[in-house]
Amino acid sequence: MHIQTFAARNSVAMLHFEDGTALFLKQVDPATARAVGTATGNEETMLRLIPEAGIPYFAGSAVPRFIATDPDTETLIMEGKTGFTSMREATRNSPEIPVQVLAALASVTAGIHSTPVDHIIADSRFSEQLIVFPFASFVALTPGELASGPGMDYSDYAAAMQSVDESVAQLRDGWGPKGLVHFDLRDDNILLKDADSRHPTVALVDWELAGFGDPMLDVGTIVGQLLIQWLHTLRGDAGRLSDSGSWTTVRRNVGLFLAAYEHSTPLSAEQRAAVFRYAGLSTLMYAAGRLEQIGSLGRIGHLCLLVGCKLLNDPQGLARLLAPGRPREAQA
Repeated sequence: MHIQTFAARNSVAMLHFEDGTALFLKQVDPATARAVGTATGNEETMLRLIPEAGIPYFAGSAVPRFIATDPDTETLIMEGKTGFTSMREATRNSPEIPVQVLAALASVTAGIHSTPVDHIIADSRFSEQLIVFPFASFVALTPGELASGPGMDYSDYAAAMQSVDESVAQLRDGWGPKGLVHFDLRDDNILLKDADSRHPTVALVDWELAGFGDPMLDVGTIVGQLLIQWLHTLRGDAGRLSDSGSWTTVRRNVGLFLAAYEHSTPLSAEQRAAVFRYAGLSTLMYAAGRLEQIGSLGRIGHLCLLVGCKLLNDPQGLARLLAPGRPREAQA
């Protein structure tokens, strides 16, 4: 047996066995659960629920199987996904993501999102899995809160969040338990296997924050990740945003992903706008993460503020640039 450890906020490890199988162990930290606003044991609840929710097999197989829990150490034991690489690592040297990867990711997420959940959310046992709209208003930020914010550029971040408050309010008004939401589809929670083959395999891990909300948040988070990956290639040069040629790769990645997603689950014009607004929030949250981790936005953080505000306040404008093809329903 081989033990593989990971850097994470909780204690996690993968046990690899000689027969090629593996178990993934994750210690649940009650303090972390409180900090992120979920119930302790939320990931266990979701992993137990997903196989019974009626998710299509091809999508459900992307979710690690729940195995057991150790109540003494508050450790969750689940299926280990072996032979996979995170999308972050897989795309580090090549921003142009293979078509088959984007199609597989879109198919899995659409399969999860399109699963009916009305009978589940009506069950009081899952009331703690109904996600409250997660983005606060910055309009009423006090001088003390502004002064105590993390990082030297916090005032820039707060100003950006205040400028998009009305757009965030539109998302808040449309929020509700419409479907199963992973809630944290960053590129290190998306795993790929055989990414260069004709039939790559996708796995979605870390269901700690999952629950029921607006699936457009997940779709927007993925689009946001594709944007952030592309913004890193600009090397902080904001001038390249005005060069349409600079957008070629991200336009391709976003367009292919959304086309594949809508092939399975067509989106209305309103849903499409929500996707790009959530993508904008994803880039703003990335900027906030830089403030908390390194104390500064840096060039990439400022680019994220610029693009994030544009996406939130003019989602149709960037939608025409990033994904010009629109489904007939949205044109009607």
